[in-house]
Amino acid sequence: MTDLKTDAEKAEDIKRWWKENGTSVMLGVALAIGSVFGWQQWQAYKRTQTEKASSLFATQLKRSNTTTASTLKSKFSSSAYASLAALHTAKQASLENNTKKAQSELKWVISHTDDELLKQLATLRLARLTIHTGDLDTAQSYLSDTFAPAYSSLLEELKGDLLLVQKKPAEAAKAYRQAIQLSGSTPPRYLQMKLDNLSNVTTTTNDKATNNTGA
Repeated sequence: MTDLKTDAEKAEDIKRWWKENGTSVMLGVALAIGSVFGWQQWQAYKRTQTEKASSLFATQLKRSNTTTASTLKSKFSSSAYASLAALHTAKQASLENNTKKAQSELKWVISHTDDELLKQLATLRLARLTIHTGDLDTAQSYLSDTFAPAYSSLLEELKGDLLLVQKKPAEAAKAYRQAIQLSGSTPPRYLQMKLDNLSNVTTTTNDKATNNTGA
């Protein structure tokens, strides 16, 4: 006697099992294949969208085309290229003294990008524009946000600009010195110029005060 089944019996068992479970097995296989191909198609779509956004952004940089920037923002709003295009448009608008347009583009970046560094950069640039427009309370609120260490020098510089407009030269000088210190081994020349100009203004003011006292 043996517990082993004959080949015929095994074949019957397989047929019976397949009759009972074949449909669910085939459905599972179909779903698995569909999932793989669906994922591949999704990845291919994302690559295509990224390539299109990249191409449009390159066109905008070459031509400073606002229409191209608008296309990026409307069709590829979640792409980093759309935010970069808006930053570029804001810069061009600022150079043309179109402050309202520049502010609008920067606010778009802040509300649409998922990239925290781009959002922080847009916030700092918006703070700079807001200082120039004289809305000091709003500028202060922008500068009160939390920023990455990469922006620490720029943050201190803008704090200095704000303090200067608020007629706090001593505090402004301290912020500029901090900005220079945080900028690395070769700080931008313009930072030192801001500090030097502030020192000259302070010296002139003190001289006038001394002369008036002496008179």
